[in-house]
Formats: sequence, structure tokens, C-alpha cells
Amino acid sequence: MAASLIFTTEPLATRALAAEIRHDDTRFVAKLADVVDGGRLGQFTDVRAEYGAQKIDIALHFTDPQFVVGVEAKFDHTLTEEQVDRELTVADHLVVLLLEKEHAPEWLPQKARVSLMTWLEALGCFPQSRLTLAEVQAARSAKSAVEARLRRLMEPARQRLGPAWTIDSRRGGSGMPAINFYSPWIGGAQLRAVLQVAQRAMPPAGEPVPLRFSVGVSVEADAESYPRDASKTPTWVDAVRRLQREVIGDRVEELHLSRRRPSSAHVNPKTENGRAHARKLAIVDRHFDDSERWLTTGYIDWIVGPASQRMSLDDVEVLADALVEILGGWYRVEVEARSGEPAPPDNEEAPARS
Repeated sequence: MAASLIFTTEPLATRALAAEIRHDDTRFVAKLADVVDGGRLGQFTDVRAEYGAQKIDIALHFTDPQFVVGVEAKFDHTLTEEQVDRELTVADHLVVLLLEKEHAPEWLPQKARVSLMTWLEALGCFPQSRLTLAEVQAARSAKSAVEARLRRLMEPARQRLGPAWTIDSRRGGSGMPAINFYSPWIGGAQLRAVLQVAQRAMPPAGEPVPLRFSVGVSVEADAESYPRDASKTPTWVDAVRRLQREVIGDRVEELHLSRRRPSSAHVNPKTENGRAHARKLAIVDRHFDDSERWLTTGYIDWIVGPASQRMSLDDVEVLADALVEILGGWYRVEVEARSGEPAPPDNEEAPARS
């Protein structure tokens, strides 16, 4: 008979692991010695949970010499560099415990005094562990799995767009997995995009994960991007028109773009962004027909441009391919329009920001 799942949340799993270490530390300490510093740890004396002011999940204490190894387990929550730096103020070395090593943020392997370990490696130290891998896997880890899938798209995108582009995998404000694209600066403007989970919470286990991209030209929530006089044409209007004419053309469906109008819901008119949004609407009304408003979605203080249709995680490569094609084509058009010179071929260095 299959064992029932008991430790199915991150706090429960980490406390259960701490109990296993306290019950039989030998193999786990030996594993730490290999992972942390090549076998130079001192005598193991104690294990604690939620240790110190930073509440590190697990802390192992050694003497001769005095040494503290922190273990920080991550399932779906974001691990930030700032959090790691804070935890290293109370631990001499930090081991980040993940379901898969590919779930680690890009910057983590280069961090001093930090190592990676998988739950499979950790639980393998306890032949009769009461905490099982099935329980760890049952704890919500959907974000990390999606994030790992998105990160696999980054290197092919870099190869197509060129080394001057910046591509990262920082999560958005809602904490959803995402990859972000930034072109080299073209005069005072930049092309940007985000490919991300298309909702503010992960779906229940077993349901499809929807994704979409937003692509656009850089803006700020100010009077330059959104003039108070709607008869003045901000530069993003011409950039979006060039995208429409010279990149998208009649390929809206082929590029998986959505014709859905931008929503004005949840915009507070008393905030700076809300006031900028009102000015943007006046500019859009002046320069775009009702059937073209889908070209002017985006984020009021980040980009103006179109968004894609929603597609499932199974089709994320299709979305990424369309996004990279749009970005590459639009960048070449913008460089030529703004500088009067042809853009460099893909994979070559682009002009620096002026």
C-alpha cells in the first residue's frame, strides 16, 4: 500500500528534514562536507530550524572550528540575491535545496559561499527517511518547473538576437515566472518584451499553464511619453506604426498576436500612472482607429505595443519563436528609422546608447 503524503508544504518538509538530520546525521554531514568545503567541516554538534534573525530553514552547527551551514529550501517562492546575502550574515555557508538544479537562478552558481543540492541528494542520505521524495514533489513547485522551461529558451533567443541584447529570467511583480528581453538602446528608446505566465496565480495542479508575451517600445509615465496635448505625437506612436507596417503586416495570426483591445480596468486616476494612462487614451484615440487599438497595449510605465494570444506551456517554443522574430525585425527597422543607417546583422554588436 502506498504511503500517505504528510509533509506537503515547504515548512513541513524542511522541519521533517531537520528531524531526519537530528535522528541520523552521519551521511548528510558527509554529503555537506563534500558540497561545502571538500571535507574540512569540524565536529557536528546541533541542528536547528528557522535559525537566526533571517529565519534560515535549517542550520547545522559545527565546532573545531566554529562553523554554521545554512540550508535554504525553495519550492515556488522566489530566491533573491538580497535574501542570500542576508542569510550569509548569519551562516558561514549556504546550501540551497531545490527539486532540480536547473531551478536555480542564473546568478546563484557564481555566488561565493553558496552551494546547490537537490532533494534527491539530501533524502538519499537517509535510507529510512520518513520524509519522502513524493511528498517534496507534492509541495507546490509548479513555478520552478515553468521557470526552468522558460530558461531553456534564453540561449537560443540570444543566438538569434545577438550578444548586445539583454535577456533575463526575473519574475514579474505578481511573482509569476517570466523571461524579459531588452534591446540595445536606439537613441533614447529601447525595445522590450516579456514572455510570462498569463495570470496572477498558478493554475491548480494538472491544469494547463497559460502563457503570453507583451512586446513594445520603452515609455515612462511622464509628459514626454504621454504629452498633455494629444495633438503632439510621442515617438512611440511612430515606432508602433513601423512595427505594424514593416514587421507585422498581414501576419497577425501567423505571429500569434491578439487583437483584443487594451483594458482600462483597475487604473486609479489619482496616481501618476493613472494620469499618464488617461493621456495615453487621448493619444491613442487621435492616432489609431478602433480596430488598431490592440497595437497599443503594454504597461503604462514600461512599454507600448501588442500582446500575444494565450497559449499553453506545451506551445511555449512557438510563442518564443514569434516573439524573437518580432523583436529582431522591429529592431532592424527602428535602427534604420532612427539613425538613417542599416541595422547590424543579427549576432553583431549594436550601436551604444546615445
